[in-house]
Amino acid sequence: ILEKAIQLSGAEQLEALKAFVESMVNENVSLVISRQLLTDFCTHLPNLPDSTAKEIYHFTLEKIQPRVISFEEQVASIRQHLASIYEKEEDWRNAAQVLVGIPLETGQKQYNVDYKLETYLKIARLYLEDDDPVQAEAYINRASLLQNESTNEQLQIHYKVCYARVLDYRRKFIEAAQRYNELSYKTIVHESERLEALKHALHCTILASA
Repeated sequence: ILEKAIQLSGAEQLEALKAFVESMVNENVSLVISRQLLTDFCTHLPNLPDSTAKEIYHFTLEKIQPRVISFEEQVASIRQHLASIYEKEEDWRNAAQVLVGIPLETGQKQYNVDYKLETYLKIARLYLEDDDPVQAEAYINRASLLQNESTNEQLQIHYKVCYARVLDYRRKFIEAAQRYNELSYKTIVHESERLEALKHALHCTILASA
């Protein structure tokens, strides 16, 4: 059924996919089967046009909501894909809010440290893009609690960049300058980005003394 629905187009495809979702999450269908079907469904949707995928993602989240605890892994996958569509559209706030809906701490599923850290950093970055440093700081603070547990060097760099930007936005220029300066010495960071970090450090130092 799914393969046939994917091959359709326009309004016909949309209706077929919605019908598939409704049958998938029906309580009469075994949970094991529903989860597997929904997982397969999630792998196909990124290949659809963004406008179609976005509508189906929202429809699926709405239909799953009464049984969201049973489909946490699939919901997280849907939210990550939906956020990436909003990000492409530069709709930073909606992208952030979609990711906020993933129950990283309160759900039954145990997410690994790197997944949680990466998601919190993404949310913080999206709020910064939306010029909302207050919300960004709230999520960088959550990331702060996890970053010492992660051994992923790339995520550590992302954390430092994001934290420096939050401090900069919050006009904590001395602390921001220190963070940017640290980044300028990290050999894992590309040379052009290290130079950029050094410029930001100098800029913050000037602002701090103004």
